[in-house]
Amino acid sequence: ADPCCKSYGLGVVPYSPLARGVLTGKYMTNQTPDTNSRAGRGDARIHQTELRSESLVIAQKIKEYAEAKGVSSVAFSLAWVLNNKAVSSVIAGPRTEQHWDSYMAALDYSLTPEDEAFIDDLVKPSHASTHGYTDPNYPIEGREIYHHSI
Repeated sequence: ADPCCKSYGLGVVPYSPLARGVLTGKYMTNQTPDTNSRAGRGDARIHQTELRSESLVIAQKIKEYAEAKGVSSVAFSLAWVLNNKAVSSVIAGPRTEQHWDSYMAALDYSLTPEDEAFIDDLVKPSHASTHGYTDPNYPIEGREIYHHSI
């Protein structure tokens, strides 16, 4: 989480902890999304942000890893977000009660150092899943420099 928040003791409450559903593992590369899904309904933000091939491949790896540990990718992903000391809570947006119920399993799963290392190997900490990706709604503008007259 943000170093500034950590420095000042502010809690972080991230939204969309399942990356708009990508971390459920339901989206596959080179497959048309189900028409009942956010991506299949044409949600603009998922198409701008999370629905990148690199993210979909990573989500499948997380799903396989989590299921091998006896937990869903939903519970694993939420537990991972909540395992950050700076995170106070999450803003989760389940569409159905069944979704909400699946989120609750995250509270029963304790991440291990191996789990953390697995995620760090998939995505370098503090980076997006796609090298060099920046959300178009939140561009990184770089540093401002002084213009000196000579």
